[in-house]
Amino acid sequence: MLALLRHNPRAMVLSVLLHLGLMFLLLWVREQQVSYMDSAAPIQSPQPEESMPVILEESQVAERLEEKRDQIALQQQKVIGLKRQESAELQALREEAEKERLRLEKLKQQAEEEKRLAAEREKRLEEERKAAAEKKRREQEQQRLAEEKRKKEQAEKKRLAEQKRKQEEAEKKRLAEEQRKKEQALAQEARSGSTSGAAARQSGEALSANQKRDGTGTGGTGRMSGGGGGKEYDKYIGMIRSKITRNWRRPPGTPSGLQVTLKVKLFPGGGVADVRVARSSGDPAYDSSAQEALQAADPLPVPSGKAFDRFRTLNLKFSPTGIQ
Repeated sequence: MLALLRHNPRAMVLSVLLHLGLMFLLLWVREQQVSYMDSAAPIQSPQPEESMPVILEESQVAERLEEKRDQIALQQQKVIGLKRQESAELQALREEAEKERLRLEKLKQQAEEEKRLAAEREKRLEEERKAAAEKKRREQEQQRLAEEKRKKEQAEKKRLAEQKRKQEEAEKKRLAEEQRKKEQALAQEARSGSTSGAAARQSGEALSANQKRDGTGTGGTGRMSGGGGGKEYDKYIGMIRSKITRNWRRPPGTPSGLQVTLKVKLFPGGGVADVRVARSSGDPAYDSSAQEALQAADPLPVPSGKAFDRFRTLNLKFSPTGIQ
């Protein structure tokens, strides 16, 4: 019946209407029979023998009507039950559909969340890759700059060494030329009849001057302590001392009793030709700091011309209290 109601509800409705029409038809027939019997009763005489079949027929009709009523009521109850069952089933289907919708919605949200997390993870990985590439690029750039700086420093050192070499060669040539000219002058004086004492004195003076220039004579090595050398000499010595002191970075914790002596050879113009430790302090770091200070002060302030000869070679004493 439920299947019939689901698939063909019109047929079910027609069946119910047919039963109801039959019931009304039976009721109408009974009413006609009762009205006929009522209308014929005053004319005809009572016939007890013939009334029984009518009563039996009416009873049967009533029973049939009652059965039909019961059947219709049962069918109505069945229909109501079927409708209730169908409503319950529809409600269950709705609930199941709602559960399925919620499950699909949850799955969709989970998929979207996983997609979002995957996108964030991919974005983070991309940023990490970019950061690594940028770091590598910076390192390569730093290496390139360091290599260029090293090459420039090497080129500059080479240029300075070549410049010093050329200056030394030029200075040697100049000294040789001066020596040659002095020897020629002495020879000319000797040929002109000068006395032997005068020639010897001039030769000694020339030799002494050459020794001073070369730094081999007893008076050719300049010192920053000791006897005075004139106002001009003291002025330049003070300037040299001040410039080296500004560039001297003493090692931390240097004892007060340390002292290192450096022998310095200069080019004309104050360029440092050579620096050597004449007497060590016993502390290599302290000795190196003094050498670095002198190199950092290059070129040193020196006079020009013949006055430079006294500054060609200097012995400088470095102590924590100052430079002598």
